[in-house]
Amino acid sequence: MRTRDFQFAIAVLLVVTAGCKAREPEGQQPNPASTTPAPVTAPPVTTTTTPPPPATAAPPPATTPAPQAGTASPAAAAPAGALASQQTNWPGIVADVTEFRRKGSTLTARVVLRNQAGAEAEPDIHYGEVYVMDAAAGKKYEPLKDEKGTYIAALRSGYSDRWYQRLAPGATYTIWVKFPAPPPDVKTVTLQLPGMPPFEDLAIQDS
Repeated sequence: MRTRDFQFAIAVLLVVTAGCKAREPEGQQPNPASTTPAPVTAPPVTTTTTPPPPATAAPPPATTPAPQAGTASPAAAAPAGALASQQTNWPGIVADVTEFRRKGSTLTARVVLRNQAGAEAEPDIHYGEVYVMDAAAGKKYEPLKDEKGTYIAALRSGYSDRWYQRLAPGATYTIWVKFPAPPPDVKTVTLQLPGMPPFEDLAIQDS
């Protein structure tokens, strides 16, 4: 009797033990996500931009130095059609030789007087002080006169040897005078009028 009871108790104990093992919670399975290594992220690539070279400033344009004040040319610039020009001793008056022509035995000179000043001026020409000089031959030619001794030239009314005229600002006046003609082989001479420098090396125009 005791042997059966002992065997029965052992059998019950085995059943209980097996049931406890059946109820034992299963161990937690590892999370596959936790075992997967994290992806390696490549470091960002830094692009270095080289700045363009600084612009080179263009060299400043060359400048022409301004003429100094008070500098005057010894001779006036001849306008178109004039053979030569001179400043005169009358304020603002410029003399332009526009004709110096040899025809036969006569040499004719035409001179335009221009008033470039802002006030009136009165040029005065005495023909006794007018002449043509051939420096190479050392010969002087004075203005021609008629049978009465009057100069063959532009004259002031009532005068036989003189011209003068009051010129307003901007006004012009043409005077003329005739000389004996130098020989044909003479090509340049000097014309002298009072109140102004001589017109040197003035070319003779042949008709």
